[in-house]
Amino acid sequence: MHYAYEETHTLDERCYTHFSLSPEILMEHAGLALASAVKKKLTCKKNALFICGSGNNGADGMVAARLLHGKFNVALYLPSQVKSPLAQLQLERAKKLGVPIVETLIDADVYVDALFGSGLNRPLESVTCKLLEALNTQKGYKIACDIPSGILNDLTLSSTIFHAHETIVMGALKLCLLNDTLKDAVGKIRVASLGITRKAYEVPSPFFVLQKKDLKLPFRTQKNSNKGSFGHVAILQGTKEGAAHLAGIGAFHFGAGLVSLIGEKIKKLPVYLMHTPTLPKNASVILAGMGLEMPFDATWVKHLLLSNDLPLVIDASLCHHELIVELLNSQKPLVLTPHPKEFSSILSFTCKEKIRVEEIQSNRFFYAKQFSEIFPHVVLVLKGANTIIAHKGELFINTYGTPSLAKGGSGDVLAGMIGALIAQGYSLKDAAIHASLAHALVSKKLTCNNFALTPLDICKGLKCL
Repeated sequence: MHYAYEETHTLDERCYTHFSLSPEILMEHAGLALASAVKKKLTCKKNALFICGSGNNGADGMVAARLLHGKFNVALYLPSQVKSPLAQLQLERAKKLGVPIVETLIDADVYVDALFGSGLNRPLESVTCKLLEALNTQKGYKIACDIPSGILNDLTLSSTIFHAHETIVMGALKLCLLNDTLKDAVGKIRVASLGITRKAYEVPSPFFVLQKKDLKLPFRTQKNSNKGSFGHVAILQGTKEGAAHLAGIGAFHFGAGLVSLIGEKIKKLPVYLMHTPTLPKNASVILAGMGLEMPFDATWVKHLLLSNDLPLVIDASLCHHELIVELLNSQKPLVLTPHPKEFSSILSFTCKEKIRVEEIQSNRFFYAKQFSEIFPHVVLVLKGANTIIAHKGELFINTYGTPSLAKGGSGDVLAGMIGALIAQGYSLKDAAIHASLAHALVSKKLTCNNFALTPLDICKGLKCL
């Protein structure tokens, strides 16, 4: 895992006070990292244009242009007067070295956005929006310095944002880059060292970005075992029984020893899934909500879920039902797996205030963190382009999701996978983290067209992780 931060200014200040590193030293390393990224996209016949702002982000771009000048064809474009002392110094150095400065936006093979970075504290003016729109229409490769221009330092967004193929973020990951709404704007994210190791630069944070190497699969190491050793997942089957079937298949493929569907018996059921009209005595975890079409017998469902001490995984329809309040207040171990619309319903029940999906998507980290602090016994899995697992004020962010997962049934499989890990002894938080990682990594690993991936493909792909 890597830390992420709402702001990194305090980390820079720490470098100045704790390690006696000057702002100029950090800037030179930032420019070196940016130059290295640009260099990979250049040849002797290609050119790069650095669009530099008036502050220190613009100065980073000037350093990079200076480092590349002489070997590569680079130029500076300065749409506004340079103001910060360091930017003025770096511009003077670039001029003395002969780095070309152009008066208008020119065609280039590589465009570098060094306008604002994380220092933007006001909405963009119309002239700047027009510049970003013009840059976004250019065919060249686009690199953002620190963060794409148009993202304000309070994590809100301007109406226009620079769309980068690659973002070179300085020092440490910025939380704003991981917002769902920016998935198509930030491109590949690479963290640049600023003269000290990342470990030395960073301090503990409640925000974590998951890595592939964090995944812990439920490999079976105990030789003296039987099906009961790996838990029993019980799934409440609704009228749309296909959703429960997919959850059951996901649970079985992810290591659960037994999987039972609770409800009316139907004819077409995979041979390895069992049916039961009531809760199995040896159940390890209960899954409910998927395929549970309203109206349903709320009294029976409430009794099934609350008349025992088993952990719960709640999804889909139950997020839209007032029973969710009783489940949350019961203090039972609980994993919630809503998509944003379902989370909006949950918040309306718990906060007595309707929060629109658009507002949730713009402030996903805030709402997820706040909810996890109000309900510390709950693990929230807020699904999205970058899925958030929230628990006790800590957020674990899974950036590996792909558009191929945007299909009905994918979430049912994920719920089943979480239930399987709980049944096998994982903590609720760990079950959510590792099931989410496996779910996303399968979608990246499978080689079929991304529009053709099915929920069953996810289950089958678990064999090859």
